[in-house]
Amino acid sequence: MSGRVLAVGEPDTVPVDRAWVTLHQITLAGGAPVDSSRTDRFGVYFLVAAHRDTSALYVSSVEYQDISYFSAPVSATEFTSDTAETLFVFDTSSVSPLLMLAQRHVVVRAPDEDGSRPVLELVVLRNEGRVTRIAGDESRPVWAGALPPDVINLEVGEGDVSPETVVRRGNEVALVAPVPPGQKQLVYAYTLPSGAERFEVPVDQFVERLQVLFEDTTVTPLTNTLERRANESMDQIRFARFEGRDVPAGQRVAFEFTRAPLEIAQLWWIVVLVSGLAFFGALAVWWRRLPSRLVLDDPNVLAARIAALDEAFEAKSPVADEDRLAYERNRGELRSRLAAALARRNNPG
Repeated sequence: MSGRVLAVGEPDTVPVDRAWVTLHQITLAGGAPVDSSRTDRFGVYFLVAAHRDTSALYVSSVEYQDISYFSAPVSATEFTSDTAETLFVFDTSSVSPLLMLAQRHVVVRAPDEDGSRPVLELVVLRNEGRVTRIAGDESRPVWAGALPPDVINLEVGEGDVSPETVVRRGNEVALVAPVPPGQKQLVYAYTLPSGAERFEVPVDQFVERLQVLFEDTTVTPLTNTLERRANESMDQIRFARFEGRDVPAGQRVAFEFTRAPLEIAQLWWIVVLVSGLAFFGALAVWWRRLPSRLVLDDPNVLAARIAALDEAFEAKSPVADEDRLAYERNRGELRSRLAAALARRNNPG
């Protein structure tokens, strides 16, 4: 594999010489570096995997100003050598630019047996500057976004950053990972407590595209900030879909859930109370889905990531050959994972 390392700056982009570039081999069993070399005065590097593994993906990386940058994955299935896309590196700043919230997709699932509702969120952040935005510390994250009040069980899923770099601070989720120019996707999940009658999406900053989907298609909007679109079908489940473009900060987005009819099974607590069992102990038992499985394997998340990837690609004009190849590789990988997730759901055994 060969490629170049270029530093983006003002006014020109220049080659980075004497930088260590590493080739990583990634398989289902894990990943490991297999070669490394320094760039020459033109920023060019050459890397070799001694043993070709057609089941593996290969990624090159470089560290610049303590930030690691990675190429898109390359497969050795159809070739024995390849020219990797150029690795662009950037200066860093802890104060600018402000990250734009390009997309926010919220998926509210049907209530679990205990009445709580799992919620998935995928957000796409965009750095429109020419430097990598870094956090000064956890008190000064690169980005923070509001969470609905009183949600529980925040779990971070598989996105473009390490889960350890996404933290909860009260009623907001914060990112402390570096964000270079371009886009980054975050995926996280939380739970609405049992008995919640409404769901309000806090809009604390401008968002270019906001989409909210409900597995409960009878949900009632309490505001007209978002327009109701045609229902969306994912994994043979129909979702009510609401969408808005260029939603300003401070707009109220709220929905009311349809109250389910009272069933005999919901009166179990009377039996518990009369029989003298530990009533308050019983209330402490929460039956819910595992958030990690919900986030990592949920087909809705993968479908939303594909949609976000498609929209970002379509917004580019003109499209370089390297960007098109990276898009096709990433989309193909997500489609394969979506097919596997659907197969697991349809055949749980």
